Amino acid sequence: MYKYYDIGLNLFTPSFPNPKQIIKDAENANICCILTGAQPDDNERVNTFVQSQNVYGTAGIHPHVASQATTADILRIEEIVKNNPKIVAVGECGLDYNRMFSLKEIQISVFKSLIKLAEKLNKPLFLHQRDAEEDFIACFKGHEAICKKAVVHCFTGNREMALKLIDMGFYIGITGWICDERRGDDLRKAVSAIPLNRIMIETDAPYLTPRGFNLPRTNIPQNITYVAKSLAAYMNIPEESLLMHARENTKRFFSI
Repeated sequence: MYKYYDIGLNLFTPSFPNPKQIIKDAENANICCILTGAQPDDNERVNTFVQSQNVYGTAGIHPHVASQATTADILRIEEIVKNNPKIVAVGECGLDYNRMFSLKEIQISVFKSLIKLAEKLNKPLFLHQRDAEEDFIACFKGHEAICKKAVVHCFTGNREMALKLIDMGFYIGITGWICDERRGDDLRKAVSAIPLNRIMIETDAPYLTPRGFNLPRTNIPQNITYVAKSLAAYMNIPEESLLMHARENTKRFFSI
């Protein structure tokens, strides 16, 4: 059994020219990775890679690329998820109003399509939300049951938002943002509100390298150790207790 489960690794980026080595190094550090599918190319690469490697994956459409998404892309996600048991969730999907790479209306439309797809396939949702709280929550009106099968990946919000999401039934994924003294203050105050049966941990590598540890700029799965240590401290619980719960939550949630 693995000690750590990294629920969000972006493996197919220029930062990782040798994906197999990244996974080998993670395995050697007792880390099981779930690879994020965030656009059609990613979904295909993840779908192929997980079949020959000791990893899992997701398939989705990130809100940044929602404006480029086609009906065929959604149908292909359905096909991938149906036919590959190692693709364990629909996503990454959600809303991002921070940089607005896609129009709000298009983001919402694609997001709702993927919520319905996850319901149809009875699969979990791997979610993204940034600066879009109100519309994000509104998208689940009429889809309340799936909230209990959805994880808000890379949560960076405040205590009020955490409580709202928990009340709706969501799981919460925490990254190295918790280590960021400048940006992570709200999150640090929020995490003690997250029940242990709803917490998961992730790196979002190669992004969001934990700050304050003098690490190389490119984040890697092994840095999940810094996320876990910091998160346990701000939740005021023993690290081993956090890891046990995060592990069990991840295995139960993704059925792995």
